[in-house]
Amino acid sequence: MARYCANCGTEVEENAVFCPTCGQAIDQATETEIPPAPAWPEAPADAVVSATTEPGVPIESAVDEARAVRFEQPTQLEERPNPPADRPSPPPPAVAPVSRAAYGPPSGPVSLPVTMPVTLSAWLIGGGAALAALGVLIGLFAGFLNPVDLVLLLALMAIAVTVFFSGSVPHVPHLRLVTLVVVLIGFGMALDRLSVTRAGIGELLLFLGTAAAAIGAILLELGRDQPLGGPQR
Repeated sequence: MARYCANCGTEVEENAVFCPTCGQAIDQATETEIPPAPAWPEAPADAVVSATTEPGVPIESAVDEARAVRFEQPTQLEERPNPPADRPSPPPPAVAPVSRAAYGPPSGPVSLPVTMPVTLSAWLIGGGAALAALGVLIGLFAGFLNPVDLVLLLALMAIAVTVFFSGSVPHVPHLRLVTLVVVLIGFGMALDRLSVTRAGIGELLLFLGTAAAAIGAILLELGRDQPLGGPQR
């Protein structure tokens, strides 16, 4: 009579005590019983369909029927739960205050490079030169263009600039002597025009301006200059 191992199903000899394969002890009561066969794997869908089809029915039609039955089943749609209505919305991000330093320091008052004269001679020379230059300019527009008048206009404007913008003008050597010569030449031209031709507003302004500038230049050369207030230069 054949004997089998109760653990692995291996056939053993009649007088064997242990299984030569797994080492399990041979039970005398169940040694002759064949162990149950392992479970068979599940058959695929095509095999199940072919097994359930009746003889004489094509396999393709059975598969199509199975697919049709599967697609005919209604699809279940799950509704997404709505968020609770009373949920508070997140607060908006706080805006950082813009500091005034981001726009740079406040700009101070704009300082113009104008130098105000503090002596009598400076006022006479600067104001007289500007007034005489205005008279020459009026004469240029009223009559024909004279190169001598144009040169005199530029010289008088330069003298006025050296007085009222002395901080922005570089050092000019012999400035006092040049100023005296220019205003005396302009004063002589004004006297000549007043005595020979009919005097107009331009000739009158030229005479008054050069006369004042000449007086200021002579006072400066004689050392008779007087301060008009403020720190003395």
